[in-house]
Amino acid sequence: MKKYSFLLTLVLGLGLQSCKDFLNEPPRGQQTVDNYFNTADECKAAVMGCYSTTDQDDWWKIDRTRMFGDAGSDDAWKGNSIAGDQREFGDFARFFWLPNNEWFDNRYTHIYQAIGNCNAALVGIAKAPIDGELQKQLLGEVKFIRAYNYFELVKGYGGVPLVLAPVSPSESLTLRRNTAEECYAQIITDLKEAAAALPEKGAQPAGDRGRATKGAANAYLAKAYLYTEKWAEAQQYAEIVINSAQYNLNDDFSRVWNANNANGNESIFELNYNANQTFNLGTYLTVVMRSRADGGWGFNTPSSNLEQAFVRENDPRLKWTIIKQGDSVDVKTPGFDYSKYDTKLSENESGRISRKMFLQLKDRPANEGNHSPLNRIELRYADLLLMHAEASYRLGQEGKARTSLNLVRARANRLKPGTVLPRTSTGPALLDHIWLERRLELAMEGHRYYDLVRQHRLVAVITAFNAYNLTSTDPYDKGKVKDQISEKNNLFPIPTPQIQLSGGNVEQNPGY
Repeated sequence: MKKYSFLLTLVLGLGLQSCKDFLNEPPRGQQTVDNYFNTADECKAAVMGCYSTTDQDDWWKIDRTRMFGDAGSDDAWKGNSIAGDQREFGDFARFFWLPNNEWFDNRYTHIYQAIGNCNAALVGIAKAPIDGELQKQLLGEVKFIRAYNYFELVKGYGGVPLVLAPVSPSESLTLRRNTAEECYAQIITDLKEAAAALPEKGAQPAGDRGRATKGAANAYLAKAYLYTEKWAEAQQYAEIVINSAQYNLNDDFSRVWNANNANGNESIFELNYNANQTFNLGTYLTVVMRSRADGGWGFNTPSSNLEQAFVRENDPRLKWTIIKQGDSVDVKTPGFDYSKYDTKLSENESGRISRKMFLQLKDRPANEGNHSPLNRIELRYADLLLMHAEASYRLGQEGKARTSLNLVRARANRLKPGTVLPRTSTGPALLDHIWLERRLELAMEGHRYYDLVRQHRLVAVITAFNAYNLTSTDPYDKGKVKDQISEKNNLFPIPTPQIQLSGGNVEQNPGY
């Protein structure tokens, strides 16, 4: 998938009326949904527009809310300790969630914009006079993108209005929330239809790498079933992906998150970026999450609690997950000493930053800002193996669960042989080890909050986290707590503007 800035914008247009005949002439040369979708190239451009709006074109739209999964857990803080800088993200990180927090509204609004583009494209491509096989594939891609976006909504907000066709502004005001079960049912339908239409990753032309595949659709099916606790189906679709032989674990864990590893052998689906500044391409997250001393903004900083989870296990993945004050990550340059990394303690809540979103100096483009080339991995093979392990455990198939779990651990062990040994646990201890492995392997990749919610243990884990911090001796984040946690935080609040625009048809989540 490429993040294109030359988006296809589908507009309905408003007519002007006048008593003058010459003003009654219809506009000439105006592109609308009625005169578009006449060629294969137009249909392909529409699909690219759907990919692009899935990530939007600036950091404050969807990009920044990808930090929710870290900061909304025991893994990370707001990070930047300047009180007035993105205060609402600070409120999020301590679970002081208000429906008028603009971060919630931006995420909700811009994901629905992406869904609206998908709905328009599905109608237009279905009617287009193009080759049948191409049409089938393009429709499959758009259904995958729509399912991905609905999944991003439902895992945070719960049931949301299901909009499956273009609607007029007046119709949109009458929409009510569907249940989470109805949303997941539609996600599963879209993903199954996408899987039937899309090629495997290995069958894609080189220029199409990063676009949706059969494997991506099946992997998200496994994930959707995991979130709905349909363990047999989750295992089934995970095994379809495993048995496809299209993916494997990167030999070197340290290379998974790397600007030079775009769409690698472990990647199942990732958001692709390019540093091209002419077309305003790229992501801002590498800057947003980097130390303020190193030209960054200092947000979403890892906690000492996360670091200690690695330390207790003597796990070498720590080095490739967290950069701590004073760590060596590169050589000393005239402008910055990377051999003794400075997290700018005066403006950092934890004295740490994320290693996975850190770009080496050689990989940073000029005017990096919104143009970072580091792709955002949304689902990778290690994640799928751990989903398979969890589903297999729930089905009483502990042997299968340990096999998938230990494949992930074996790769980690290669960083420092003899440190990450196979698990032999059984019963509840095995499930605890699978959950711990998800925390260690996928740390700072935006999964932790959503995992804790679906595992029904968010409040318990954050309560334990607060107790840990109150007695911690860590020099940087001891004494800090996430003091507003409660059961209502298992869902995001529905944004106040959305409720107001609907005239109350869209109802608020409990507790807000």
